[in-house]
Amino acid sequence: MDDDVVSALEAAIADLGTLLVQMDKFRAAEASDARALRAACLALGDRARRAHRHGMLDAVLATELRTDAAEAQAMLERWLGELRASRAYRDAVEALGTGDDGRLRTSLCALFAGVDAVDPPDVLFHPVSWQRRGRPRRAAEVADEIVRLRAEGLDAESDPATPGVDPALPGVFLHATPPLGAPVFLVLRGAARPGWVLRLATSGDLIAPGPRLRTPFTVGLAAVDDEDLDAWSPVGYREDLETALVARRVPLDETGGEE
Repeated sequence: MDDDVVSALEAAIADLGTLLVQMDKFRAAEASDARALRAACLALGDRARRAHRHGMLDAVLATELRTDAAEAQAMLERWLGELRASRAYRDAVEALGTGDDGRLRTSLCALFAGVDAVDPPDVLFHPVSWQRRGRPRRAAEVADEIVRLRAEGLDAESDPATPGVDPALPGVFLHATPPLGAPVFLVLRGAARPGWVLRLATSGDLIAPGPRLRTPFTVGLAAVDDEDLDAWSPVGYREDLETALVARRVPLDETGGEE
């Protein structure tokens, strides 16, 4: 069988999966039409896998399934387009743009599945990117990034497949506990916390809606004996980070993020 035909089918099935992830993060996916569309897409993938497992996936069947997948993809894209043009979605975008917190809380909870609006915990944490290609970035580079975040605000996420956010509805991800395996993270206490956050039921992650979160923060450094850190001599790296942050007058969190 032509490898290009199989590769095209595999790519089409993967594209359906990506679009289904986008669909499932919206409450509208619970409606009967969306459930039927989802079931049809899953059945198509199951059919392709069964045929491959039993050695029945020839070029004719693979082409047929690829055509069906293209039709399903068009239907999913249309569903998502209509959702993002809906009154519910536009309400949330307008509320975010005007800073109408009450309306935003209501509209986001009505739009996204598995979220609720809650008061933030006493302390919030935000991870800092400290690796590149699996290796630690230079401590000075990480410190400069933190200085930028203090000046410009914490960066939001808006990936269309990420729960609780979307391209027109970005949000900053926060956590109720320090991130595992990270030598450096941001700490938000007291008035530095947002007034409310979205909580994701599946992960417990917290989201401050908006394109950026401009707020003062301190910087937490993991303990030198943190067992969750990678085995790359964290003691020396922690010291380098502390030196770089102090040199830039970035306030350190005295508790290390612990209560």
